[in-house]
Amino acid sequence: MREQFDEQLEELREDLVELCAFTVDVIDCATRALLDTDLPAADRATELNAEIDTRGRELDHRALTLIARQQPVAQDLRALIGGMHNIADLRRMGSLAAHIAEVARLHHPEPVVPYELRGIISDMGAAATAQAAAAREVLRTRDEAAALDLIWADERTDELLRKLFAATKSDDWLYGAASAVNITLLGRFYERFCDHTVEISRRVIFVITGDFPDE
Repeated sequence: MREQFDEQLEELREDLVELCAFTVDVIDCATRALLDTDLPAADRATELNAEIDTRGRELDHRALTLIARQQPVAQDLRALIGGMHNIADLRRMGSLAAHIAEVARLHHPEPVVPYELRGIISDMGAAATAQAAAAREVLRTRDEAAALDLIWADERTDELLRKLFAATKSDDWLYGAASAVNITLLGRFYERFCDHTVEISRRVIFVITGDFPDE
């Protein structure tokens, strides 16, 4: 029984890593849709979000089944409960990326991002993609140092968001209230996407050590 449980738990971990890999692809597609007014990329982001949601629901069911049937304790219980929370984070990341793609779709073929802010949005997209990829590696390796590195890396996204907000509130803003609202929402979507990778990293550390890292 123990050997079977270990195999099922490892399969769940591997599938969670694969689910995280989908979030790398979905945020990349969403950013391309936004910056390149790329409608096929927006469609692909929507498809990937649906795939993440479907797979996430299935993984969540498997985790619940393992808890109910095996009654795990200690680190195994932390891994399963943490895994369920991670699944929720990954599903939310997919939804946030789909929201970004939907903004691009609603304004197609017109660009959403003013020329002056393309650099910041591009950097936010790159940071989100990098953090999703790092989260995938943290889930794969369960490396505490890598998890801490990802937590610290999130400051970059916060800095970019501050720059974005400053631009929309500037007296030099020429694009009207509707554009400012769009840019503010997009910045928040990217920020929240990255925040979920931080929560995944914090949870991995908890599974390893039994303690959450300091804020």
